[in-house]
Amino acid sequence: MKCCIVGKFESFHRGHQALIKEAKKECRKILIISIKRWKNGLFSDKERQLIARNLGVGLINLEFDRIKNLSPEEFFLKLKEFVCQKLFAGEDWHFGKERSGDITTARELGRKLGIEVRAVPIKKIKDEKIGTSKVRELLNKGKLPEANYLLGFNYFCIGRVEEGNKLGRKIGFPTLNVKCEKILPLPDGVYEVVVTIDGKSFKGIANLGKRPTVNKLPRRTLEIHVPDTRLPELYGKEIKVEFLQFLRPEKRFNSIEELKNQIKLDLENLKQYWRSKVGRAKSKL
Repeated sequence: MKCCIVGKFESFHRGHQALIKEAKKECRKILIISIKRWKNGLFSDKERQLIARNLGVGLINLEFDRIKNLSPEEFFLKLKEFVCQKLFAGEDWHFGKERSGDITTARELGRKLGIEVRAVPIKKIKDEKIGTSKVRELLNKGKLPEANYLLGFNYFCIGRVEEGNKLGRKIGFPTLNVKCEKILPLPDGVYEVVVTIDGKSFKGIANLGKRPTVNKLPRRTLEIHVPDTRLPELYGKEIKVEFLQFLRPEKRFNSIEELKNQIKLDLENLKQYWRSKVGRAKSKL
């Protein structure tokens, strides 16, 4: 039996994952039908495909403008085109032109057209519905642990390594200059990150911003330093960057030497934090 789940699915947060979990109890093959109505999403289409694969589901996008004028029945006929036999949706789901259909409408149309409809309770945390807008709000404020908790995974970007001016290498902190496929909804500053290259992950520290100390850039850049690791030349390589923690805002220093000293301090503080985490983990054994 082919099962479908309909929704926005911009971020695949814990609420979306609850729908998938329910569907997996009854279905081996699950297709996510994402109603896409955003321009600058939290994740690119490539990243969303990666998330879907990791969750064991298929994903197709339906542009909102193409279906916004469909009546509820016309929308269900569209689902028939995808050979959808069982439909899972949140109990507050609305669909069709001007959101005129609800879960009761869906059940009626499902009986008529041969699609079984299952309503799934809304996933809440502290009596608040989990939503992409809340995740975005937390990311905008640099509150990564809270945002990552709502997502159920670390916020990340997929990007390609570009050649930079090699200043980091000259001052002893070589960096990967990464061009992400989207506008990152994060404040400028320094971050704890995990970088995955060809399936292998490395802890690192990143700077997101316009490098005001060196030469203020017209666009933001993402530069990542992986300490105590000699990486090969990676220009043109696609990598994954996960954001774990916002460490401090980006700021302008009076000299390259001041910048170098601050990087040393940031890195030492982060290494000390990593060591403390290892110590806490050992104490639990």
